[in-house]
Amino acid sequence: MGMFNNVDIGGGLSDFWAYVREPRPHRWASWGVAIVLPIVVFYGFSEHLIRTEEPKAQIIYFENWSADRSAAEIRADWVARAKETTRANAEKRAEYQRLADMMGVEYDSAEADKVTRETLGEAEAAAAKQKKPVAAARSTLAERAARGPRAQAAD
Repeated sequence: MGMFNNVDIGGGLSDFWAYVREPRPHRWASWGVAIVLPIVVFYGFSEHLIRTEEPKAQIIYFENWSADRSAAEIRADWVARAKETTRANAEKRAEYQRLADMMGVEYDSAEADKVTRETLGEAEAAAAKQKKPVAAARSTLAERAARGPRAQAAD
């Protein structure tokens, strides 16, 4: 890197200052454009490239329950939501169990399954553990070509 051994920063700055001080016909207009143009470009990017809108205050009214609900109705709603959550957790746990079985990993959900059976009952707990049927995917043209021609039905 012999090029940067003899750097004269003072000489470069004095040359730049001498060039700037030379009287040229459009010197101030050129400086104005040179300074204003990047400012306008940066301002444009900062304002319009990424839109950041201030969130507007919103008041959302909702009404889920009547004001004169009894304690039994409140508890029944709570139990129904808890059962639905337990059912969803049991389905997810069954998926994880199937994944663990495929991978050969030990996955024990006995304690959680016990809670599920106590909460939902035996029948619903067993139904939650059943694998959901997957819709049959349509085959692509390449898959059909790879299988070869269909066997002709014997008459």
